[in-house]
Amino acid sequence: MDLMSKLTISASMLLTGFVIVFSVLIFLIFIIWVMGKIVTGAQNASANRKKIKVQKLDEKPEKVEIKKPAPVIKKPESPSGTPDEVIAVISAAVYSMYGSKQKVRIKSIKKSSSRSAWANAGVLRNTRPF
Repeated sequence: MDLMSKLTISASMLLTGFVIVFSVLIFLIFIIWVMGKIVTGAQNASANRKKIKVQKLDEKPEKVEIKKPAPVIKKPESPSGTPDEVIAVISAAVYSMYGSKQKVRIKSIKKSSSRSAWANAGVLRNTRPF
């Protein structure tokens, strides 16, 4: 291969690369433009529907009855002051530990005044001698 044929092949490859890259870029620009038009149209349609709703509400005002709110009934807590949800979670954890064959009864649930087990583990780990 002589130098002239190498230059023509290189030039044709370069030109082909430029054409492919720019045609793909133009295609992507077109796709993004179309998607923008679709989104803008959808937003305008939504805004028009809201305007029509507001116009209909302005034309025909409805009578609104004011109702008294329903009385709030608070669930009584257990005698120990622990919420029922906490008792249910603790019972489920104990039940899952012992299984269904053994009968287990929880006599009392008291809040611990000291650190949690995780906090104690952290203290033990960080104060362990070398």
